[in-house]
Order: sequence, then structure tokens, then C-alpha cells
Amino acid sequence: MDKRFFLALILSAVVIGVTPWIFPSAKPATPAGAPRVDSTIAPVLQTTQTAGTQPVAGATAPQTTLSSGMSVAAPVVSDTLFVQTPKIEYGFSSLGAAPVSIAVKSYASQRKPKEHVTLNGGRLPLLRYRLVSGRDTLRLDQTVFTSSRGKSPSGAEIVQFRGNAGTAAVTITYTLDTAGYSSRVVGEVVGAAAPAFLLVDLPSTLPSAESDTVQDLTHLAYAFKPSNDNASSIGFGKLDPGESKLERGPLTWAAVKNKYFVLGLLESKGLPAFSEALFVGGARNSKIATNASATLVQQVKNGVFGFDMYSGPQEWRQLIATGRDFDHVNPYGWSFMRGIVQPVAGLVIQSLLWMHQVLKLSYGWVLVIFGVAIRLLLWPLNQKAMRSQLKLQEMQPRLQEVQKKYANNPEKQREEIMKVYRDSGSSPLAPLAGCLPMLIPMPIFFALFFVFQNTIEFRGVPFLWLMDISVKDPFYILPLLMGISMFLLSWVGMRNSPPNPQAKMMGYVFPVMMTVMLANMASGLNLYYTAQNFAAIPQQWLIAKERGKTKKP
Repeated sequence: MDKRFFLALILSAVVIGVTPWIFPSAKPATPAGAPRVDSTIAPVLQTTQTAGTQPVAGATAPQTTLSSGMSVAAPVVSDTLFVQTPKIEYGFSSLGAAPVSIAVKSYASQRKPKEHVTLNGGRLPLLRYRLVSGRDTLRLDQTVFTSSRGKSPSGAEIVQFRGNAGTAAVTITYTLDTAGYSSRVVGEVVGAAAPAFLLVDLPSTLPSAESDTVQDLTHLAYAFKPSNDNASSIGFGKLDPGESKLERGPLTWAAVKNKYFVLGLLESKGLPAFSEALFVGGARNSKIATNASATLVQQVKNGVFGFDMYSGPQEWRQLIATGRDFDHVNPYGWSFMRGIVQPVAGLVIQSLLWMHQVLKLSYGWVLVIFGVAIRLLLWPLNQKAMRSQLKLQEMQPRLQEVQKKYANNPEKQREEIMKVYRDSGSSPLAPLAGCLPMLIPMPIFFALFFVFQNTIEFRGVPFLWLMDISVKDPFYILPLLMGISMFLLSWVGMRNSPPNPQAKMMGYVFPVMMTVMLANMASGLNLYYTAQNFAAIPQQWLIAKERGKTKKP
């Protein structure tokens, strides 16, 4: 641990800070003719966003106001229709023609192991539809529809709802994918006044199915992808109660998600994109924000609206197959690092999944092998950098002599210093080159930090004494092993080096600091870093041995 470490930190800060200026994010632009909500729709978004609805299942209907001012409930009976595909069990309500529950059959709840993970909106349906027709708002979520079922020629399940809202006849058809977690939603409207817009309310929360409920709730967020910009995310905790944030479109998709599961609405081929989205912070009963609200707007074009719906796990391969950059539903890295971390994270996930599939090993062992492999791949670069450092150490006496001898003649001093470098076969840029191998693993480390935040492939994966590598080590064994391995790496690296009190101090402080930082992070991240440290010790030992041979008596 020497000056190269501090130089590496400085270079890292420069890279992180300068990248956004060199490679700025594309600014969103609204193409000519793109659908956009005008000022007559924005007030509707604001005033109807928090309007309540009645429970999905039950006989309580929307209230009707009489001329006397009294309100009575119209007797209406709503049914829930359940439809199963190989991966999902959907529950649709005839009141509102919307899904009210989605059970992901491939994943068991960690809180209730005998039950599937189920996405639902509590007392409200997962989606709520409204139609802005001229100056009227037609509450489809308070309309009772009749349902029918069938199958497409390809074998896909089809659920269709028909109903009347005011003077408009509305048909909503769901075509359910039998191979994955997607479905296509298409609506037809007859008799609505123009211009017409569909308002879709996303769920205000998603229930937690994780053993660590608090951590899961802190991941609650809305995400969206402008057509001409990168994906963004708004955590529920980032919105103050009642605070609203309007995102103008066109938007390719918008979604609500927790740590591992997501429900997203995506632009469907041949149908308009979402014109805009309104996000509003919900009331809080604790420090953790557990609810918010989001409304999407889509133009009803020629009496038709629609979108694709993804409802299920954040499996990387499934998100990639969905297309439209939906794999960015979790934007990795902070905004100023996203351009670096996101591509690296994609490569890291792809590599880990490939190793798991090919080697037929658990993800715990895959992370160990991956950590060792990264060190082996960087071995030549590290070897070259370390030997370059040895040369610099050998040159130090001559450089100090030249600096002292020509202290009053800067020009002559520069010439003699360059001569020392030439005679030694080195370069003044050698210290910078020596820092590069230290910088290369850093994007991978940052990428893994974000990958472990919501990669469902690691969910519930055991390894040795660990029950789940995606959460912290309950016994703090791995963080301690990581700190010990880092201390050993520093200690071996300082052997046969010139006395350096500063480097010696950092050799003690840095391992302790990293242990504290990683103690409550995913145990898989600690496992990777520990394996990498132990894999680097032999190289440090060989260099220290070589340094001892060249050291003058």
C-alpha cells in the first residue's frame, strides 16, 4: 500500500467526475406528431390521482349522488376470474376489467413458504382504468364488465371484458403469454368523444414476500423509460407526502417494483406510447415510504388503446427477452456513474449466469471462481505494474541525487531526470500505468454491489453456513474473513519495501474500514471480494520475494 493507492483513488474520482461531461446523456426530445397530453388533461391527472375506489371483491358499488345531495350505493355484484398459465395465476375482477392479483408460481414467499409470491394492490386492483372523453372522465374502474375466455390460434389464453361507461362501449382484451410473464392488453372504445385519453393507475405498493421485509420495502420504486433517454427510477422515499413529479413523454414503459419483482406497462407495437406519467408521494406511517401513486396517460387513437404488461420476477434473461431496454428497470449505478456501471453490470450478470449454467455449480462457488478468474486475468497487468514499481524504487536514489544537484537549475534538472528514466528503460508515466491494474477491478466491484441489490437469481441461494447469499452474513464471518484477507494482502505487499509509515498505517486502517463498510452488505459480495484477495496474495508474495533479491544490502 503506497502512493499508487492514493493516485488510483484520485484517478477514479477524475474518471467518475469527467465521464458525464465527455459522454452526456441524450436529452429527451418529443418527435413531431408524438402524442402528448395538453393542458386540458393535466388537471384531470392532478384531481383524479388520489380518488378512491371500493374494494375489488364484494357487493359494495360506486356511490350515486341524488338531487337531494344524499349518496346511496348501487347494488352491484363483481366476480373474480382466475386464469392460469405455466408461470402465473392471474386474478381478474369484473369490476374495472383489471387484474387484482398475480401469483408468480415459480417463486415461493419467504414469509409464507407454502404460498407463491403474489403481486396485489391490497384492497385495490393492480391496475385502474379511466377514460378522459372530451370533458368527461369515465370511471372504468367503477364499471362492471361481463367476461369471456378463449384461446388464440397459438394457444395463448385470452380473457375479454365488455361493458358500458356512460355513452361509451368498452372492450378490454388480455392475451396471456403461456411461456413467460408477459401479456398484451388491447382496448376498444366506441362512442367516446374526441379527443380521448386512457389513464392507467399503477399499484400504490407491492406486498413484501421476503424474509427481510424492511430491506424489501426500501426498494419500492417507480421506474420509467423515455423514448429518447435513459431509464430512470423514483424511489417511494424520494417523494415527500403529496409531492408530485410529472414526466413528459413519450415513454416507452413505466413500472412499479420492489427488490425482486416488477409490474411494468410497455409500449406495444402499433399502438401509441405513453404520453406522460404523474408520480405522487403517499402518506407515511413510518420512516420507510411504503406507498405512492402513479398514473400513466395514453392517447386513444382511432378508438383503440393498449400496451404490453410484464408481471413477474426481475430475471435478467426474461427482462432482456422483453426488449425495449426493460432490463434497465433497475438503473445500476448512481446517475453520474450509470454510463460506466450499467454496461459492466450487464456483462457481470451474463458471465455469472453462463458460469452457473456451464459449471453446474451453485452461485456461491461461481462467485469464488469468478473472483479468482478476475485476478488471474489481471495477473499479467499487475505483474508488469509491480515490476515497473520495482524499477521506480531502484531509481529513487538517482532521482533524488539529480533533484538535489540541480535544484537551482530547473531546466537542467528536467533533462537529467529524463536521462535517468531513459537509462533505466522506464518512463515518467510509469506511475500512472502502474495504477491502471488497480482501477480495472473497481467497475466490477461497483457493478457487483448493485447487482446484489436486486438480482433474483441469487435470492435464497445457500452457501456453506449462509442461508441466502443475497443478504448479509448473520454471523459476520465473511466480512471478517474479507478484512483479514485484505490485511494479509497489504502485509505481504509491504515486505522488503522501503520503510513507509503512511503505507503501514493504511495497511491497518483500510482493511478495518472496508470490513465495516461491507458488514451489512450482501454476503455474496463479501465472498467475491474475499476470494479475489486470497487469489492476489501469491502474486504479491512473488513480487516481494523478487524485491528482496534486488534490494541492496
